[in-house]
Amino acid sequence: MKRILSLILVFLIFLSACSQDQEQIPPPEPTNTEVPPADTPVPTDPPEPTIAPTEAPTNSPTPRPTFSPETITIPQGEPIEIAYLLWDSDPLGEDQVRGVEIAIADFGPEILGHPIELTGINSECNEFAGQQGALKLMEDKSILGIIGTTCSIPALKAAPIISENNRVLISPSNTSPDLTASDTHSAGFARTAPNDLVQIKAVAHHAYDNLGARKMAIVRGEINRFQRLYGFTLCEYFAEIGGECVLEFAKYAGNSYVAPIITSLVEAEADAIYFLGWDFKEAAAFLTAVKASEELNDTAVYLWGEVYNQPGLLKETGDDALGVYVSATSYDIDWGNDQYQSFLSTYQEDYGEEPLNIYHPYAYDAATLLLNAIAEVAIPGDDGSLMVDPLAVREAIFNKVEFQGLSGDISCSPLGDCLSTAAGKVYEFISGDPSTFNPGPADLLSSNPVQVWP
Repeated sequence: MKRILSLILVFLIFLSACSQDQEQIPPPEPTNTEVPPADTPVPTDPPEPTIAPTEAPTNSPTPRPTFSPETITIPQGEPIEIAYLLWDSDPLGEDQVRGVEIAIADFGPEILGHPIELTGINSECNEFAGQQGALKLMEDKSILGIIGTTCSIPALKAAPIISENNRVLISPSNTSPDLTASDTHSAGFARTAPNDLVQIKAVAHHAYDNLGARKMAIVRGEINRFQRLYGFTLCEYFAEIGGECVLEFAKYAGNSYVAPIITSLVEAEADAIYFLGWDFKEAAAFLTAVKASEELNDTAVYLWGEVYNQPGLLKETGDDALGVYVSATSYDIDWGNDQYQSFLSTYQEDYGEEPLNIYHPYAYDAATLLLNAIAEVAIPGDDGSLMVDPLAVREAIFNKVEFQGLSGDISCSPLGDCLSTAAGKVYEFISGDPSTFNPGPADLLSSNPVQVWP
């Protein structure tokens, strides 16, 4: 055993001596095998850059705007196109077209060297004409914006079509609250006309502040969306100022059997009632029933403005209309100011007559709003061309800083109500004689109904 161990020891000494005489063998090349991180800390300071940074430019670069797919390029000398969708075969719409034409003339009539061209389609006053007119106008991709419609009904069909094409539809006379309600507003719809919901606030304040009413009841159509919206808004606003709605009675339109309504009103002990029916015969039947109820003798009754200005109402009600209040949207404009007087002189000179209706100032403001927005976002090219994004035009309208228009202060809300000075009124019937119907101010002896708010 000792002999074997001695031989092993001699062999190991021999190998050690041989290895000292040979060159050192270099270590193998590193592989891509991932090595666990060492415990030594990694330095936190970033490495010095290998390329020196370039000097900052002396002039700030011009930001390049982002364009939507609808962006158009207008060649040098070619016109900027806008359109109207108005009831131009009726004096109401004809008056509005004239307001738009004067606005174009006052504005330029060009933008950055490009003349303004106006085309139009008759929207009449029905859904089909509004729908077909919108479709026809949207076939022309060069149109940057549309003024319209005259009636609210065509706008309900036209606004979605125009909005889907990234254009804007600005109405000078649509007053329906549905067009700017949060759940039905089309993104491209705006209006310079007042919203009929301003009547709601007028009724609430008159009842609460002037009459001391604290309990409001509402009678409306059961399936009419507009009337549901009016009723909900009145209850909400009346509660805001300190009152409460104690009853909202829904009934089918055309049902003149009002006994159940009267019973419910008596039980609710309401001290103010707002009747939202739009048919004057239905309203007359309701007023007659209220007057016949001793329990409701001291209850204030309000009618929606669509009813009171129908000539047949007083013929149906007679003295039952005495003391009844009616709400209305205000179209008060400062007709005597210098701006409107200058407009009026141009109107008379151009068309040889007085304005045909009250909506021409709203049309003038709608066109001015559109033209200002186009001028704001248009980008001129070196070759005299003009790039305009219709979506940017629309956004500029909704972001427009307030300006003074013919109809009042114009500043669009996110839902498209642009006449920030819109208001409502309340009138009171002082005679049941149909021949005396003449809504007017309190200081005019011939007024009936007479204005009592504001």
